[in-house]
Amino acid sequence: MSLTVSQARIQELLNVLVAAGSGDYDVRVRLEENDDALLDVEIGINYLLDDLVDRRDQNEAQEEELLTRARLLARQQEELVQALSTPVIAVWPGVLALPLVGRIDDARAATITAVLLERVAAERASHVILDLTGVAAIAGATMPALLRMVRAIGLLGAQCLLTGIRAEVAPQIVALGGADIHVRALAQLSDALALVLAEKGQLDLPST
Repeated sequence: MSLTVSQARIQELLNVLVAAGSGDYDVRVRLEENDDALLDVEIGINYLLDDLVDRRDQNEAQEEELLTRARLLARQQEELVQALSTPVIAVWPGVLALPLVGRIDDARAATITAVLLERVAAERASHVILDLTGVAAIAGATMPALLRMVRAIGLLGAQCLLTGIRAEVAPQIVALGGADIHVRALAQLSDALALVLAEKGQLDLPST
């Protein structure tokens, strides 16, 4: 028994297969009331396309979930890097120390200031020691940021001290307006801590 089908049905079937081969799984073969062997083929192709669509949707959902997790991980890593680059240390009750390392631009200065002020307020710190030992050079944008940081600390009622200023950095600070920072500068962080403890009556400094 021979199978007689119209050329239009065959062409439509070929068009659907070509479209599916190019990644378009939303196409379907139109099913007509034809009780012949080709109808089974048409139904089978539509079932196959339905399965491909389901798999595509599942893959897209998995990709979206992976993308969401990647974004969350990136945000957590960024927060960790910021925390590690802003190590506010409680060296004594009411005394915080912040070692500054590397280049400090406006964005990093804003982050450092926000973290530091939060700690000052939370711990009701009376003194903040900014250690510049790790700062090899003062850029033009660093000095205004440092000035704003010192002033903000003062507005919270804490006294700011600078330590670790290198000999080659001191002229840069003066040239960039650092003389306007009315804070005490000491050679080392330990010197500043000793001074603070003496002011608190926790340590007797040798008389000079």
